[in-house]
Amino acid sequence: MSLIGIDVGSTGTKIAAYSLEGTLLGSVHAPHTPHHPYAGGWEVEPEEVWRNAADGLRKLAAMDAVKHDPPIGIAVSASMREAFPADANGNALGPCIMTADTRESGLERRILDQYPPETWFDFCGHLPERMDPVCRLLWWEKNRRDVMAKARYFLGWGEYFSLRLTGRAVIDRSCAGRYLVYDFKTHRWSPGRVSEFKIRSELLPEVEPWGKIVGNLKRDVSDRLGLPEDVKLGVGANDCVCCVLGSGVSEIGTGCLISGSWEDILLPVERSPPGSKLKEIGVSVGPFPGKASMVVYALNPTGSVAMDWARGLVNFEIEETDRKLNAMGPGPSSVVAIPHVSGATVPWVGGSKLRGAFMGLTLATTGPDVIKAMMESIAYDLHYTVARFRKAGARVSTLRGVGGGIRSEWWTQLKADLTITPIDVVDQPELGTLGAALLAGYALGVFSNLEEKARAFTKTTRRFTPNPKRTELYTERMEFYKTLIASMLEYDWSRLPT
Repeated sequence: MSLIGIDVGSTGTKIAAYSLEGTLLGSVHAPHTPHHPYAGGWEVEPEEVWRNAADGLRKLAAMDAVKHDPPIGIAVSASMREAFPADANGNALGPCIMTADTRESGLERRILDQYPPETWFDFCGHLPERMDPVCRLLWWEKNRRDVMAKARYFLGWGEYFSLRLTGRAVIDRSCAGRYLVYDFKTHRWSPGRVSEFKIRSELLPEVEPWGKIVGNLKRDVSDRLGLPEDVKLGVGANDCVCCVLGSGVSEIGTGCLISGSWEDILLPVERSPPGSKLKEIGVSVGPFPGKASMVVYALNPTGSVAMDWARGLVNFEIEETDRKLNAMGPGPSSVVAIPHVSGATVPWVGGSKLRGAFMGLTLATTGPDVIKAMMESIAYDLHYTVARFRKAGARVSTLRGVGGGIRSEWWTQLKADLTITPIDVVDQPELGTLGAALLAGYALGVFSNLEEKARAFTKTTRRFTPNPKRTELYTERMEFYKTLIASMLEYDWSRLPT
């Protein structure tokens, strides 16, 4: 018997099958075709995503290892805050507006001002923003009323796949928790807020808890995909939660450091910190499966995207990074970088409109000086994020590191030194699919203890232990960096041409 995890991300869909012992049996990947109708626009066609996923499932089911260990369950890891209208049969009625798309409904500010920030955090764990599915729904209602008049559902990727596979549009608590109309106290849609935003309640999918089976795959679907007819779909989760589970993080005090395009920390907690503290850090919170019933999301767009931009700027080969940085000595670069070329969400309140900058440049400045400064400043942001977590009362004893950025030993060691936190490197290559597969097994009752199984499936290959002497070398520079950020936050960067 085996389990399949489907990970629908922003740029592609990954599908993998695992034995009940956590062995990878096979995987496939299908990229999405991005559409950019105008500057700042980013759309994907849901029907293409579904067709590519169906082709991938067929290929996976035909692999010898999967045939010898036939699947019994599937769950979906879904990219957050991406949704679109669909008809009763699950046919998309328009494109999916992606998370990074800059269009707004024009209502975000008015919605935000309806309640104090602390009240929003108490309601649904985050503040109104253009990417919230409710704001996306309101954009469709405002701009494409003809489409919404035909819509039976407004679906994210998890619910869309649920409807296409089983005939039921089901959303899990972690995906539902990213909606302004989700109620943390009841784990249901809030009738009051649904009415307040004039949303047709039937557009919203059913909310189901983890450990539940959505249903059997429809017979025509399982036949078309080459899967056994008794395969069941379990309740999945959003991609961040699945990544946390796949990395083996489940205990209080251990966080997941995702060093990818974004530099994110996901921290399971027993209870949500006060809304005032969440606002200060610039984070959000949502439901999490297991004993740690909540997870704090510290999501920062300043990751490898910013690093790749800087490398291109100075024509710096990535393969040379660690060797050149090690040769430069243990202390800070001669240059100070403000890395926020995509703005900042954490840990700087109001940082979404920040811009990038380099300071201290001279005619003697080299490419390695610039790259080192960028990597240091991203680590400074991480330092202040972890420090504010601890100040808010959240325990951060260890981080488990995943993503391409973790491959730089120099950078990972610096992050451990500056956060004063050990970082363990995870050995699993595809955490989203693994996390989804774990949830499938949990829904089918194959795993009675989700946390225990998550730890058993994923091992670590190395620990980076903080070096206090290195920390001391950077103390003054981090304070200087903090002062620079405070100054830059006072300037209206929107006055500059884009």
